[in-house]
Parts: sequence; C-alpha cells; structure tokens
Amino acid sequence: MRRRLVLVLVLAAVVGLLASTLVYRVLSDIASNARSEKAETIVVASVNMGMAETITSQHVRLVAWPKASIPSGAVRSLAEAEGRVVRSSIVAGEPLLDGKLAPELSGKGGLMPMLVPEGLRGITIKVDDATRESGFVLPNSRVDVLVSMPRSPGSQERISKVILQDIGVLAAGQTVELRDNKPVLVTTVTLALAPNQAEKIALAQTEGKLMLAMRNLRDNKVVETRGVTAATLLSDSSAPVVTPARAPRRQIVTAPLAPPKVETYAITVLRGGKPAEHVFVRDVTQEWVEQSGKK
Repeated sequence: MRRRLVLVLVLAAVVGLLASTLVYRVLSDIASNARSEKAETIVVASVNMGMAETITSQHVRLVAWPKASIPSGAVRSLAEAEGRVVRSSIVAGEPLLDGKLAPELSGKGGLMPMLVPEGLRGITIKVDDATRESGFVLPNSRVDVLVSMPRSPGSQERISKVILQDIGVLAAGQTVELRDNKPVLVTTVTLALAPNQAEKIALAQTEGKLMLAMRNLRDNKVVETRGVTAATLLSDSSAPVVTPARAPRRQIVTAPLAPPKVETYAITVLRGGKPAEHVFVRDVTQEWVEQSGKK
C-alpha cells in the first residue's frame, strides 16, 4: 500500500514537471515572437561624433528599437552608415538619421558641398573687423544681412537697409589677402542662400559694405524695414505722444452763510416805581446771559 502511494506521487511529480516545461517553452516562444514583431534593428552612435567626422565601424552599432518609435530616415544597416560624413553633431546612443549625414558622394568636392542643404547655395562674404574680433558668428548661427551703399548710381546719398533675414551660417573662417603688398587677415562667413538671395549678396558686396546682425535661434519672424539715410537717421520717426487735455476746474460758488439766529428774551423790572427793561440772550453754553448795554 505504501509503495503504491509513493509510485503515484512520483508519477504525478514527473507529469507536473513535464507540463510546466511545456508551458514555459510555449510562453517563451510567444514572448519572443511578440518582441520580434514590435522591434526592429537600427544603427545608433556608439560615441559622440562631431561635424565632418567620417563614420567607421567603431562609431556605430546595431540595436533593437521599438517599431512604433523609430524616427523617420533612420539608418538600418552598418554598411549604409560606414563611410558617411556627419553634417551635424551626434551624441552616443542617438539613432543615425539620413538627414544628419552627408550624401554618399561626399568627399569628392571637399567638406563645404556636404554642408550646403539641397536647393540652397553656399556664398562666402567678407565681414568687418568687429566681427573678426568678437567672433560671435559661428556655424549654425542665424543672421540678418545689412548693406550700406549709395541710394542710386552716382548718388552721394547713402542708405543702410536689411536685405536678407534669418539666414543660416554654414562656416566662418579667416583668410589672408594682400593689400598694398602686405598680408592682411580677412574674416569670411559662408551663408546658405537661395539662388535669388545669392544674386542680392553678389550685387550688395560689390556696390557697398555688408554687415551681419545676430538673431535668436528661435526667432524666424521677417520684419519689414524702410532703410535709413543720413537725412532720416536723426529724425524722430516715432509717433508723438498725445497727452489728454485736462478738464477745466469747476469753480464752486457758495452763497454766504446766513447770520446765526440769536435767541433773546426781554423782561421789565420796576425799580422805585420806574420800569427798566433787561434783555437776556442764550450763549454758546445754552445759558441765559444778560446782554450788556441794555438796561
């Protein structure tokens, strides 16, 4: 009897172990299939990468990324990423996006063609010494372009006006020019311009002097300006401040106060057979007082 009970318990334990193993395998397969359906492999940066850096196998790795949150333009294979040139900085762990990498033909025309966005043109201009000394214009800055030039051909009157607004800076550097047989350091800035904007810059640079004005990176509003000449520079173009006229004071005419009413009381007193009149008045203390001078 006892041996039969032990046999039943052992058999039950073996059946339970087999059943739990089977359930575990089924659940593992379901979870694995679910993970494979909800995740895809993309390329991410293994290290921080700067602009113009060429990607190698040491810079990137493959990771499983949730399918629902894969960014648009993500690079899917290492072969597609290796050899590409970085157009803007990338931090470690960041997915590689095609928009942040130069085209596959990069390197055949130098670095600058890789930085110029499609549809735009890279135009290099000279800037004044103040820009060189301050060094405030850097790649990826946003600037406005001003020109100071004659108002019309042959005119002595000059005008200063903003001709381009919210322009991206591709590069800023320095070059050496010969002036009076002496080397002079010149600061240059390369701007990303549309073809019609490039035409304006070309004419403005030959006819006048260019200056750059820094913009806030979040400010892309275009402001219309009329330009300034020497005649209007010191004029007060602000609207006059209108002070509201004060209302005339009202004169309050008051009638004179009526004299206070004096309460009097007269009595006649006989003295030696002769009547004598006495007049009493009520004073401020509300008491009767004989009026002086009255007998």
